[in-house]
Amino acid sequence: MQKFGVDSGSHNLRLGLLAASGLATLLSYGCAANEPPAAPVAAPPVKQAQPSEAAVIDAPSEPAPALIADRGPSTPNDPSCVTTTACGGESCCEKTLVPGGRYLDKQAGMVEVKSFFFDKYELTVSRVQEWVRKGRPTPSEGATLGVDSRGNPVRWNSSWSVQNEKSLIGWARYDTWRVGSANLPKNFIDWYTGAAVCHFAGGRLPTDAEWRYAAVGGEEGRPYPWGNEPQTPERAVYNCSGDGNQSCSLADVLPVGSRPSGVSRWGQLDLAGSMFEWTMDAGGTDQVVSRGGGFCYIGGMDRRAKQVAATENVRHDTPSTTSHMVGARCAFDLPSNTELAAR
Repeated sequence: MQKFGVDSGSHNLRLGLLAASGLATLLSYGCAANEPPAAPVAAPPVKQAQPSEAAVIDAPSEPAPALIADRGPSTPNDPSCVTTTACGGESCCEKTLVPGGRYLDKQAGMVEVKSFFFDKYELTVSRVQEWVRKGRPTPSEGATLGVDSRGNPVRWNSSWSVQNEKSLIGWARYDTWRVGSANLPKNFIDWYTGAAVCHFAGGRLPTDAEWRYAAVGGEEGRPYPWGNEPQTPERAVYNCSGDGNQSCSLADVLPVGSRPSGVSRWGQLDLAGSMFEWTMDAGGTDQVVSRGGGFCYIGGMDRRAKQVAATENVRHDTPSTTSHMVGARCAFDLPSNTELAAR
């Protein structure tokens, strides 16, 4: 995978939002596509017939009914947000509950995912700025950051280095850190720093399976995060069309949540387009996984693109890679002994 920019070593629970997940591509825009990551662990067999592989691609003709929760855990506190209105009139730390369930993986079959909280927005400049103001804290040696999709713990190594204020600055042509706007997604952030910021926020990076589960709407397996309607610039930030034309510039990187029509089943915005997002899988190795598609492409409307399912829109990079198209989004565990199911 070619690296971009500096190669230096993201109240009450919200359910009931429209659902989906998206066709995207492995289109090479200054970087080459890689092989998919190892398949996550399959869930135990289910009694009913499993959906066919086509269920991952073919969406139902009507949106799923809104999900309503009578009660459930409160959203976790997050010290990375000091303002409450920077992102679309609400906190950039807004989170929603993703109820546990299963989704169909082409390699592993039905994969089970437990309930978790997931950031509504990608990790913003303001949240990383707050982490810097608090002294760029990192997890302690050996601290468990979480587990990967196969259940293997990922622990912090004191030899891992996070970015400093200088290395947080990226290529000027696309760097959101220089602009400093609170609601822009932070790009040019490496895996170590993304993991540390999420840990500071009280969370962690999502597993690859969690990210995919949220992106495809669980068992609904939709072709786009927002439904079965085709992708358009009104639903996602992609193909350098953020400013209304396809000449690529910093103006194409839009504030998080700028495309509310692209909302996913459990309320996340920008799961397709805007930034690729780091996941926990292969953490600390040379094959860390990020997903989602960048503002330069998510495919489908570029003639060079090979159309594939959203879960295959993937990058593999070293953890120190920084890119104009890679950011992060944080996940949060539920309190112990708490579990909800999608319905």
